[in-house]
Amino acid sequence: MKKILMVGACLLALSACQTSNPRAGGALIGGVTGGLLGNTVGKGNGRTAATIGGAILGTLVGRELAGPANNNGYQPQQRTVVTVGKCDHISNDGARSSCERGVAERDRAAQKQAEQNAYQCGRYGRCN
Repeated sequence: MKKILMVGACLLALSACQTSNPRAGGALIGGVTGGLLGNTVGKGNGRTAATIGGAILGTLVGRELAGPANNNGYQPQQRTVVTVGKCDHISNDGARSSCERGVAERDRAAQKQAEQNAYQCGRYGRCN
């Protein structure tokens, strides 16, 4: 029984190293179950080997049954294309980028002017 608890503790400690892996729970459950079955099947001096072998096989099977691999945490990112609208007709990427920067600069200038007008209106009562 001590060996089973030791194997379970080792598997728990090792599965804690991968916090972002959702398959770790399945591996842990499979390892403990495999260790218990190996301990039940093994006899005499072979019981330790059966427990360890069952734990290893159970871990592998449990991990596979828990779900598909997540490609080592890699999630493909989709490219988001942000267009301003006034530059959609330009097909050249560099020219479109320059157009969008110009539009953004004009928008910033218009925003700054609107903020100045609101400040003047609120502070001095000069609302036109």
